[in-house]
Amino acid sequence: MAENNDFMHLPLPLLFQGKPKLRGGGAASDQTKRNTANRIAHGDYVKHRSAELSRFWKERRAERSENALPEIETGIPILLEIDPSANIDFLRGLGFEIVCEIEEGFIIVATEDVDLSVLNEKVDAFIANVTTRCNSPAKVYALCEDGDRLKRVLSQELYAKWATISPDEVYTIDIGVSCCGNIELPKRPKRKDDETDEHYSVREQRWEEKFCAAYMTWDETKMKRETTIESFVSDYDGEIMQFADGISEMTDLPDSFSARLKISGKCLLDLVLNFAYIFEVSEAETIVMGEASENNDSFTENVQIEAPIQSAPIVCVMDSGIQEEHKYLAPAIISDESVSLLPKNLNTIDEVAGGGHGTRVTGAVLYPRTIPSDGIYQLPCWIRNMRILDENNCLPEDVYPPKTIAIAVQKYNVESSPPTRIFNHSIGSRRSCEMKHMTSWAAEIDSQSYNNDVLFIQAAGNIPIDVISAYWQAGYPYPEYLDRELCRISNPAQSLQAITVGSVSETELETDDFIALGKQMEVSSFSRSGPGIWDVLKPEVVEYGGTHIYNKGSVPPQLTTPPEVCPELIRKSPEGPAFARDDVGTSFSAPKVTYIASQIEKVLPESPVLLYRALIAQSARWPKSINDVSKEECVSTLRYIGYGVPDVERATHNDEYRITLVTPSLMELGDDEAHIFRVPIPEELSNVGEDYDILVEVTLSYVANPRRTRRYVKGYLSTWLDWCCSRIGENAETFARRIFETGSIIDDDGDFNWVLGEATNRGVAEGYSRKNGTLQKDWCIVKSNQLSDAFCIAVRGHKGWGGLFKAKYSLAVSFEAINQDIPIYEPIRTEIESVVESGEIEVEMPENKQ
Repeated sequence: MAENNDFMHLPLPLLFQGKPKLRGGGAASDQTKRNTANRIAHGDYVKHRSAELSRFWKERRAERSENALPEIETGIPILLEIDPSANIDFLRGLGFEIVCEIEEGFIIVATEDVDLSVLNEKVDAFIANVTTRCNSPAKVYALCEDGDRLKRVLSQELYAKWATISPDEVYTIDIGVSCCGNIELPKRPKRKDDETDEHYSVREQRWEEKFCAAYMTWDETKMKRETTIESFVSDYDGEIMQFADGISEMTDLPDSFSARLKISGKCLLDLVLNFAYIFEVSEAETIVMGEASENNDSFTENVQIEAPIQSAPIVCVMDSGIQEEHKYLAPAIISDESVSLLPKNLNTIDEVAGGGHGTRVTGAVLYPRTIPSDGIYQLPCWIRNMRILDENNCLPEDVYPPKTIAIAVQKYNVESSPPTRIFNHSIGSRRSCEMKHMTSWAAEIDSQSYNNDVLFIQAAGNIPIDVISAYWQAGYPYPEYLDRELCRISNPAQSLQAITVGSVSETELETDDFIALGKQMEVSSFSRSGPGIWDVLKPEVVEYGGTHIYNKGSVPPQLTTPPEVCPELIRKSPEGPAFARDDVGTSFSAPKVTYIASQIEKVLPESPVLLYRALIAQSARWPKSINDVSKEECVSTLRYIGYGVPDVERATHNDEYRITLVTPSLMELGDDEAHIFRVPIPEELSNVGEDYDILVEVTLSYVANPRRTRRYVKGYLSTWLDWCCSRIGENAETFARRIFETGSIIDDDGDFNWVLGEATNRGVAEGYSRKNGTLQKDWCIVKSNQLSDAFCIAVRGHKGWGGLFKAKYSLAVSFEAINQDIPIYEPIRTEIESVVESGEIEVEMPENKQ
């Protein structure tokens, strides 16, 4: 990487902060209005169904007692269909604890009151129309059968075999259990303008006492439910293999815990049918990363490998271990800190045959492009080795995936000095990710990212060859099969906070007999595609991970990976060469992005990793300009390669024709708060007579506290953020009034032709919105004379599940003269220095190191 202090990223000036004017929520649905207008009929229906469910659960409990089944102290679960536009918290007033939001309009609730007396009292008041505040029952559309609940709680695979579960067979099961109860956290008091320090301190102390009491109540609920599960499983002679609750500090309030159980079919049936607070049940999957390739070639290399500089970043590789004494890797490995999480094998070496897996992944971090065979090469970063895959390249059942994430962060970030902030995770399921709600594995990544300053680089996953062949024979050749369900990104690549990496082909190859699937910078044949859960853009970026070649005319298609289409990777030796082109996969594209993240940390060591994540996305490019892409091609490109291939130079530096402005320190926003940033535009750039093509790129990277029992980004996150910009010709003051006072909406996205846009019907890519995820990049090409004297960006905070937990964010804005026909960097830097020196705006300069 070239070292260039002259074109470092500049601080983004913060102009205003305040309370934004946001649009209110939607009106009640037509069904709710009809129910309210027909009180007697709807009320009688709810009371009739509640009586049926009450009788059902009394009979089920009596049957369990007659069969002398183990006691289970729990309420009863009920699946409700409610007004999808309603705030689900209204259910607490009807006597229910909210267990989990399943899908739009369907909620699992629980109650200790088998008679449902609170609900019936509320319905009586609704029928009588005693007050204007008695209409909550109108928002309850249906009390569903328990079989409908099971269909939504069980995974698709487990539900398909539910009727054939053998009582005596042993199953390894992952469960998710809600444990928040009906706890509502007290809102932190806001200081009044004329309030003294002493008076505010008293009010804040009272709040702290109430918060601690609420936390202790939650903790007691969690422990009680864990104890109930332990006792229940023990009574059936089962085994609890792992618990994971995501706790890392007292200010965290996870709403659930997960566990891996080894239990009989009889225990499984009883637990799912009768434990009220379960919201997710699936069979544990043995994670298999595939076999490595044999290679017996040999050649001689004459190269001197030097250790990284002492202050270089430290990356953790979570994989199958590493051949730590390998000539090309040894100087970077911090061997005395290596650890294995395999209970039956504490060796930290890479035991995967055929050249290894973790060794190859580590090599891709340290040698992202080419591997030298002569000369001197200084390694770019240090490596910490955490082994979680066995000799078969598998994550065994007794290694619980969410726990590995928590342990890695605790050991290498919280407890180590200097801490590791970047974790390479080239591991995932062989199946597509679930779309019901965030899995415990992915949610743990999100939770650790919120509570600690860490970034996970996650492989998107590989499509098995048999799946590709089956789709191809069914009439879906490359790349059409990538749109099919079985080719969606794998668990945990749907994590909102991990930066998910797919793969593209590096070369173009075609002969009379075969052709590579994908030209240069086109999606690899095996790379899993998006979008992820809740239509979040995934993968966000791609790197070169190889592809397959297809023998022309072969049916079914014969797919192979000759050296010409493989990336160059370090191999475990001496069973073969020290490095070769003999394997492909997103496992090897992800660490190349990890390398870029490490080089951003090297340049900006004091900045948050949220900024590293933003700069990776900001630096990414498509193979074609947006002006040369049709709407249909735009959508498929987003699905396959996200924002494109990132570039280490653009991520860390600029040039005279490109400038990047960033928030160098961590920013925070709560709901109902907004920040406005201003980029001063020099006159020579915005002059009416000029029409240079300017690429504008904006990336918001944020994190908020996750809540796994809720669906959609707005329910999953404690606070959610979005950004919008000033329109063409709009000055900073007018823009600020629109954000803080009028809240007026610009239907044309401010005249900028963004690729994604603020809504699914705004940008070039129809059906996509940049708001869905926590990494929100958008870009467009404008004429320089369309830029006013100040280009402004507003970042706004919106209400999620818990405003007490603010969102943390970083923001990056870039301008580039794409034809390199007008210098940009110096004129904008001069303008920024001018406003800082005048005292108009104060900014903190980032620390830049090499």
